[in-house]
Amino acid sequence: MNAATVDGLERFVGLLGLAFLRYLPPIALASLSPLNWAPPLVRIALAMALAWMTVLAMPVDAWSVMPTQAGGWIAAAIVELSIGFVFGLVVMMPQAALHLSGWLVDVQAGLSAAAIFNPGGQGDMQSMIGTALMLLATVLFFTLDLHLELYRALVASTAVMPLGGAGLHLDVEAFFGLIGSSFLLALMIVAPVMLGLFAVDVGVAYATRSMPQANVYFLMLPLKIVVALLLLVATLPFVPALMGRLFRDAFARAPGILGG
Repeated sequence: MNAATVDGLERFVGLLGLAFLRYLPPIALASLSPLNWAPPLVRIALAMALAWMTVLAMPVDAWSVMPTQAGGWIAAAIVELSIGFVFGLVVMMPQAALHLSGWLVDVQAGLSAAAIFNPGGQGDMQSMIGTALMLLATVLFFTLDLHLELYRALVASTAVMPLGGAGLHLDVEAFFGLIGSSFLLALMIVAPVMLGLFAVDVGVAYATRSMPQANVYFLMLPLKIVVALLLLVATLPFVPALMGRLFRDAFARAPGILGG
């Protein structure tokens, strides 16, 4: 091989590694990836395949902006990982918001009292409805083709922010905007349930004043659980649209967090 061929091969391998680092957090890391149910080898292979196709689709002129020194490669690797973590956060934050919203419903419905009778669950923030909402979100994420939107945004980011190119400027205000909007939209999903349980609580409070000698809380606990589950079932027709809006709003905020 001549020197030009060796140099081109080195740049190709370097670009492939940088692309893999960008795709690694939102695809391969279990805590950030919507594919956390898939085996690790499958996630890594998918990230590598996307990185390979991305580098092959890049124009040869883009290879000239690659760093040449070790410090430049380290800085480029950190930038690529940071971009990947931002795309991972736009998947993780809506799921965390859904879990917290479900936990609030658990507390209001009295389902959190089950932890009292579960010695093995002491100290754990367990949420039955929160877990159910997260599982439903995982199903809808793929049913609504949101994973394709995520991967398209990842691939498109290489055109706006070339691999190994300019530095990254993260916007902290946009990040807090992502947190606020995610939790607000997640609360919209469980708002009918919370309002219905509030009405039940008003009735329980009136019954407690009328019959102070009775332990109304434990008497009404099964009713509150049934009401919570019935209200959840009644809101199911609206859940796909609301969850789609939740994730798409998070996707739309990714460029702002990256300084775009």
